[in-house]
Amino acid sequence: MSVLMDIGELRARASDDGHLPGGGRPAAATLTLGAAGDGLPTAAELAALLTRVPVAGVRLAEAADLAALPDRAVVRTVALIRECASIGVRVTWSLVLGAHQLGLVPRLDHLPAPEAVTVLGDGSAPLGEWRSAGSFGLLYFRKGPGFLSVVDRRPESAGRAVLDDPVTVDVFTRCLGGRAWADLTGEQRRAAERLVDAGLLLRLGGHCVTLPVHMRSWPLGAALLGGTLASAGKKPEEGS
Repeated sequence: MSVLMDIGELRARASDDGHLPGGGRPAAATLTLGAAGDGLPTAAELAALLTRVPVAGVRLAEAADLAALPDRAVVRTVALIRECASIGVRVTWSLVLGAHQLGLVPRLDHLPAPEAVTVLGDGSAPLGEWRSAGSFGLLYFRKGPGFLSVVDRRPESAGRAVLDDPVTVDVFTRCLGGRAWADLTGEQRRAAERLVDAGLLLRLGGHCVTLPVHMRSWPLGAALLGGTLASAGKKPEEGS
C-alpha cells in the first residue's frame, strides 16, 4: 500500500533530519501536492526538501489547468515539474488546455508526460503526442565553470548550444523558478528575449520560466521520463 505524505509533513521531517518514527522509510512515500500553481512549493524548496527526505514520487492532486490558472501559477507549476525531472523523482500530473493553447504542447513535451491531457471542448488528447514518452533527453542543460551547455534534440530546434554570456547565464538561472517579466530590465530583458526565441525560456503573459531540465548525471532520465530508454530501444548520449 502506498504511503501518502503532504508538503507539511515533508517539511517537518526534513527539519528533523528526515527521521521517521517507528522505522518508516521516507522513500516509500508519495508526496501529494494539493493546490496547483501558487499553492505549490517552489522548485528550489522542493529540491532541497527531497535531498533530505527522499520519496517514491510526487503527485499533483489537481490538474495543471493552463486555461484557468494565472500566468504566475502556470510558470511555477512548470518549474516544479521540470525540477522533479531534474532530481530524478517520478512526477504524476495531468494537464488541461484551452483549444487556443495547443501550441504550448511542443514547448512542454520534453517534460515527464502527464497522465492525461484534456483540451477543453475537444475531450482528451492521446498521450502519444507527448514526445518525452517516446524519446529521452529532448531538452536539458549541464553546468560548467562559467557556462551552461544546452542540448536541444527537438526537431524544430538548433541542437547543442553553449551559453557563456554572463547576463544570459544569469537570466537563465534566475528564471529556473519562474519570474515576472517586469523584473528583467535592460540587458537582462534582451537576453530573455533571445532565450524565448531559442525555445529555452517560456513566456506566458507577464511571467516566464526556464524550460531545459538540469541533467545532473546519467542515467537520470530512465526513471524520470518513464523508462523511455527501454521502450524506445535507445541509449543516451554521453553528458559532459
